[in-house]
Parts: sequence; structure tokens; C-alpha cells
Amino acid sequence: MAQTPDSQTPPPQQPWLWMDVSTSHRARSGQMNGTLRVEHSIATALSEQMGSQLGFCRYEPLRRDYVPVAAAPDLGARPVAAAKPKPARATMLSSIKPLGKKLERAIRTSVRGAAAPLLQKMSGSAGLPPPGVAGGHEVLLLAGENWSRVDYAAVAQMRRARGTRIAAVCQDFIPVVAPQFFADGEFVAQFEAYAQFLIRECDLVVSISDSTSADVRAYANRHGGLHGAIEVVHLGADLATPAAARRPAALGGSQAQRFVLSVSTIQSRKNFDLLYHVWRRLTEQGTPDLPTLVIVGQPGFGSADLLWQIAHDPVTASSIVHLPRAGDDELAWLYQHCAFTLYPSFYEGWGLPVSESLAFGKYCLASNTSSLPEAGAGLAGHLDPLDFAAWRDAVLDLIGSPEQLAKYEAAIRENYRPVTWAQSARRLAEVLRSLSAASHPKI
Repeated sequence: MAQTPDSQTPPPQQPWLWMDVSTSHRARSGQMNGTLRVEHSIATALSEQMGSQLGFCRYEPLRRDYVPVAAAPDLGARPVAAAKPKPARATMLSSIKPLGKKLERAIRTSVRGAAAPLLQKMSGSAGLPPPGVAGGHEVLLLAGENWSRVDYAAVAQMRRARGTRIAAVCQDFIPVVAPQFFADGEFVAQFEAYAQFLIRECDLVVSISDSTSADVRAYANRHGGLHGAIEVVHLGADLATPAAARRPAALGGSQAQRFVLSVSTIQSRKNFDLLYHVWRRLTEQGTPDLPTLVIVGQPGFGSADLLWQIAHDPVTASSIVHLPRAGDDELAWLYQHCAFTLYPSFYEGWGLPVSESLAFGKYCLASNTSSLPEAGAGLAGHLDPLDFAAWRDAVLDLIGSPEQLAKYEAAIRENYRPVTWAQSARRLAEVLRSLSAASHPKI
């Protein structure tokens, strides 16, 4: 029987994988942090890997539901650090400000709940199309700030109403493992709710390291077990080097001649106090050929006192430089021209600055904790983050032995094979397809 023209045209393929890009969509500050980089990179790599099988969505508060978006927001050109913080003032107003924010959130939540039906009609945004997955289940992938951006009730409704399987990328479990490194108990409690969501509501937890996977499993064992599956998918570490690297204008000519680099948000967990004290001691002692310590990163929790000391210490005035901002072209220049890198963090979910250092062929001295040996791939140095003498001596050895440093770099060039974002996307697509095809949900 002859086919009609309509029957010869295949219908457009319905995405079976929806990726939530709410974190990128709400990034109004014009800045790129680690979580945004991961969400943006996963979205880009998965899109190239999966084509029309992948759709993007964001959470719409007015609807209290997910709505489709044409594409993931393009954040690739944004700098790595946030704007300089406003100086804190110890006033009565500042002391009651947190209470005001809590009250505002409570009122906003109450109003939204009461007006939800009307707001949904006024939003003008259409929800996701009805699921039409052949031979499998629809999957929602959460890869952004899941601990603060996800409406767990809306996700649970998707599971019930649409049969959607839920997969969540877990970049780290640090607020559960080491809550002392976070500003207040409210955030830790918020993250605890997210941890419960991971182990009780998710069909698949995607961990970025064996260390983080072990943290999730240990937590689950203490709280009734992990009801879904868990898979490790290493993130890509192939960096898109800008066509023209550029020296940061704030880095003076003499300081740029010989320097070492440490890149991270400045917060207590990152252990920059150790680097400050090592460089202060080496500067005091008049260490020959001491390179400038260049720290790149935005101020974070617990950094105010340290940054004040660095800014006002006459001993280290010429030997430590803090750059709160660096664009991708400037960061590439810094990696290309540094002698080596340092990363003394107490705890990480992976340790991207270690991978970045190796990707640029530079040796890194990093901590020996959590996932950092994984990130080091046997080609970085690893030290106890509390051992001041060990870090001082290791720095002196590298400064005084350029031939040994050259051997380290040669080994990196010969042996380091970073996971590419294409490889990461293929692995992620594989585990998500398995989730979609599974005959019964894990939870």
C-alpha cells in the first residue's frame, strides 16, 4: 500500500533525557564558579554526544514545575571569580540582617504556596511535553546546585506522575563529612536534606570520584542504606585554551618573571593560611630565588582575616599577590608560565586545580586527603595539609632543584592522559541509558 507523504516523514524525536540547567539560568552575577563550570561543561558535552535525545529544562518557581528551554545558557566566557565583597560593618542592622532574610524567605514561600494555582496560569510557560520514550523511561539529570536549587517535592511529583527516573551529580559530600568548614548551621542543615534526597529519592547518584562515592556510601550505611544505584563518572579535564593567553595586568613585571600558582576560592577549607605562613617564613629567611606566590580566587567563608593579613603584611608585600579575578585567557597564561602549583586543601570532592595543573604540564604539590590523590594520577606530590615543615621543605626542594622539577614535568607530558569531556559525556550517557532501560526502578 502506498504511503502518504505524512507517513514518510518520521516524527521529531522526543528527548528521553532532560537536563536541569536552573543553576546556569539563575546565574545573574556574571561570574563562573566551579559548580557552574561543571553544569555548563556537562551540558555542552552531552549535547554533542546525544543530540536530539537530550533536552534542557529549568525549574519555574511560578509553576512549581520544570519547563523546557531551547538550550543551556552560554556561560563559557565568564570569569572565574566573583566581584569583590563589600566591607563588613559591625552594626545592629548587620546583626539582624540574617533574621530578615529568613523572614523574607518564609513569607515568599507562604505566598507562593497560597497563590500557586493563579501563578501557574500567569506564568505563560508550558511544562515539559508528555513523556514519549520508546523502550525506556524518561530521565531527569540534576547537575547544578542541587542542594539549594532543587524542589524535591516537584521532583517527587515527576517520578509519580510521569514515571521519570532521577539522576543527580554529586560533586562532593563535604558539608556532611566536614561541616566545620561552612559558614552556618542553616546551610549544613540544607545540605543534610539534600543528602537524604540523594540516598532516598534518587534512582542514580553520579559521583565524580571514588572518594566522594565512598563518602555517600558511608553516609547511606548510617541512614538506612542507599536505595538507588551509584556510579563514578570522572569529569573532563581537557581545558579549552584561549587562542591568545594574556598576562593579568595586576601582576607586575618582576613578579611575573618567576612565580608559583594556587587557584581556588579563598576559604578556610582550602588551607591558604598554610601557604601564607610558608611564604612568610621563606621571605623572612631571605630564601634565594623565592618565586612570587600568586593566589587566584574570590574571597569565601573564613577568608577575611587571612586576606587582611596578606594585604597589610610588609614582609610578604612583594612575595604574595592575590588576584580576586582572572579571565580564562589570564588563567591560561598563569598556568603556562608558573614554575609549579600548590593546592593544600583539607578536603575535596575531586580537585580540579590539580587536574588543570597537570593538563598544562605543571607539577602540583597537593594534599594527601580525600580525592586529591585521585586527581593527582600518580604525577603530583601529596603532603599532609597540617604539616608545615613538610610543605616548606618540599617548596625549598623544588626551588633549589630545577632539574628535578624538569623531570616531573617530563613525566607529566609523557604519562598524563586527562579524561576529556567527550569521554566523560560518553560514560555519563552510558549510565543514564542503563538507568532509562532498567525494567524496575531502584527505589
